Amino acid sequence: MSLFICGLMMLKFSSPAGAAVALDADWTMNAAIPEGNPVGITASQTFAGLDQSPITDVAVDLNISGGYNGGLYGYLVLQDAGGNTATEILLNLVGTTPSNPFGSAGSGFAVTLSDNGAASIHNAPGNPTGIWRPDSASSLDGTFGGMTANGTWTLFLADEFAGGGTSTLTSWGLDISVASVPEPSATGFASGLGLLLVLAGGAALRRPRRKLQPL
Repeated sequence: MSLFICGLMMLKFSSPAGAAVALDADWTMNAAIPEGNPVGITASQTFAGLDQSPITDVAVDLNISGGYNGGLYGYLVLQDAGGNTATEILLNLVGTTPSNPFGSAGSGFAVTLSDNGAASIHNAPGNPTGIWRPDSASSLDGTFGGMTANGTWTLFLADEFAGGGTSTLTSWGLDISVASVPEPSATGFASGLGLLLVLAGGAALRRPRRKLQPL
């Protein structure tokens, strides 16, 4: 009996860990970002029925049109269902440097901000597209990893420069993956059980017979 229980435990906990998509969604906003106003705008989405496994990966879709990219500042906040809060900077005055205090003269972009990006969005010229890393010394996965996706996700955006035209948040989205450990399959269970039975049978065959004592 003890061999059988031990075998089942080994089968269960040796299953390889994977990942599952908890959320993949975009929301249309068409919201103007006021020029030269650090108060900015916010957009929030609250979730209660997502997979409660720990977050492993977060990506943010941003579609902004018009305006002046060099004046944009933004961040993402999660207050999860457990009351934990984390913040990650996404945009920090794109393209600004000590020698170029006004930054990128681009007017909008359609990007995905992800730790998988090849370069920081801070260095993106013109009207960038594709995948970029957020404009932060930390990382999205490091900031939100281990939390649960259920809760309130809030995007903040502001245009800190006046005179470059009005930027518009056309849409934004979240792609969230969580840790997922698959249950052992029926085939794996049957194979493991067969192996246990073989081992148990072999042990029984090798058990020495007790010698009969003469009367």
